[in-house]
Amino acid sequence: MPLPSPTYSAIQARIEQDVVNSTGVNLPNTSTVRYFSRAQAKELYLIWGFLQYVSLQSIPGTSTDVYLEEWASLKGITRKPASFAIGTITFTGTAGTSIPAGTVIQRSDGFTYTTDVLSNVGSPVAITATASGSQGNTAAGTTLSLASPIAGVQSQATLTSAITSGADMETDDSLRVRMKDAFSIRSIGGSAQDHVDWALAVPGVNQAWCATTPIKSGQVMLYVMGDRTNQFQGYPQGTNGAATGEPRYTTATGDQLTVANALDSEKPVGEILVVCSPVNTSIAFSITGLSSATASVQSAVKTAISDLFHLEGTPLGTYISNASIINTISAAAGTTSFSLLSPSGDISLVIGQLPEVGTIAWN
Repeated sequence: MPLPSPTYSAIQARIEQDVVNSTGVNLPNTSTVRYFSRAQAKELYLIWGFLQYVSLQSIPGTSTDVYLEEWASLKGITRKPASFAIGTITFTGTAGTSIPAGTVIQRSDGFTYTTDVLSNVGSPVAITATASGSQGNTAAGTTLSLASPIAGVQSQATLTSAITSGADMETDDSLRVRMKDAFSIRSIGGSAQDHVDWALAVPGVNQAWCATTPIKSGQVMLYVMGDRTNQFQGYPQGTNGAATGEPRYTTATGDQLTVANALDSEKPVGEILVVCSPVNTSIAFSITGLSSATASVQSAVKTAISDLFHLEGTPLGTYISNASIINTISAAAGTTSFSLLSPSGDISLVIGQLPEVGTIAWN
């Protein structure tokens, strides 16, 4: 906790009162002593502010900015930089027409991408966002346009697959959590927690789970998720698999490949690391007694159930009791005058699945 700091007015008042106590003479409003006390109080107030700042930075749990990065570096933890969104696009037009490398393509909001290599009409070409961060991620079905016309090339093209892997620079809060985990857990070189820590160090990865028991000998299954607030609810966009240099298993694509390649040099020798996306498993609800509730109350109930799922859900095997769901709804709705018809029992999901709130029937 930071040092308690007196206000500027309190410091000034203490200085003036000390003079009065020492001299026995009250200070008139026009006394020069009052002006000197104000000047001293300003400097002392700045010193107090600096001491507060130092007290925050001297403890790993409250440090910020570069000081937090220095504390984290003691455990080999670095801040995840912002990453550029990547994807592919195919333009139509006159067959054989070339599209130069570096061609600028823009979204309707003005955000731009460039083609990575020279390509031709009709052939998929890799594109990269011109600015880093999650703002570059774009859903499949979005139309992009050439910033400058090219003869023989249609100016617009629709994405058949999402542009992904764009991530913002890691925040202090996220870095601090990973740093504390690193300080509290002793690395033993390839444990399940090690795999989780390695994955969380990859830009764009916000959650990770590692199965402690291999499905097959030598295969380690690592599940990852991105930011839950993004347009994909945090689910990786790509196919499950291993790193590019792993010949013993199917190569991953998209976000899964990004993680697999990043961890390829970290994993133990001989291990086949398979990076997977959890399976979005929708759970439908039927609730009676809340049909007349306001839209805000119904929205609060849905959000509360979703938060419960995100808190207790794990692709390593989820179990959520029916009582927990009822208590969650009751707290959000502010009443117990309802009945949960569906699901009628506890929720139990198999390995690989994550629960998400589906449709809610307010009967």
